[in-house]
Amino acid sequence: MPFGGGQRLCPGSELAKLEMAIFIHHLVLKFQWKIADKDEAYVYPFVEFPKGLPITVQRLNFGN
Repeated sequence: MPFGGGQRLCPGSELAKLEMAIFIHHLVLKFQWKIADKDEAYVYPFVEFPKGLPITVQRLNFGN
């Protein structure tokens, strides 16, 4: 359990979750993601990519 539980629950857990949500929000909306190199997924026992699914990330410009 990343933030503990019960009497020893982390007091900053909700703040940490909010910060992660804001970070992911900006990462998804303000950047363009492209697959850099062709990679085939295989599933056993979970989804995995032999090359690690390399990507390139480019910041989107909205006139700023």
